[in-house]
Amino acid sequence: MSNNYQGILPEESHSERMLNIGHGSFIKVDRILGIFEAGSLPMRRWRDKALEENRLVDATKGRKLKSLILTDSNHVILSSVVPQTLNDRLCERRSSTGASLRPQEERLFVS
Repeated sequence: MSNNYQGILPEESHSERMLNIGHGSFIKVDRILGIFEAGSLPMRRWRDKALEENRLVDATKGRKLKSLILTDSNHVILSSVVPQTLNDRLCERRSSTGASLRPQEERLFVS
């Protein structure tokens, strides 16, 4: 078994584009509502509330938490990748596929 993800990821299409959120974890781009820096007290409260309501997904693999990702299903995903890097990856995927987001599809990035 190799370490490449070609067999895991689906074919590239507009509705199934994936974003690498670190350490072999991926999320569908269409499901992301916002990417937030994890250091502030409001983000800690948000994370704790999601944990209480079983809506928290930890994708840090034991590494230091650096960003929170909010999805359209109201789940909070923890990532050890800084928000700016996630945003850069998201923009890179958009430019490499030639797709441009319509105004209602713009994502929120907060640092």
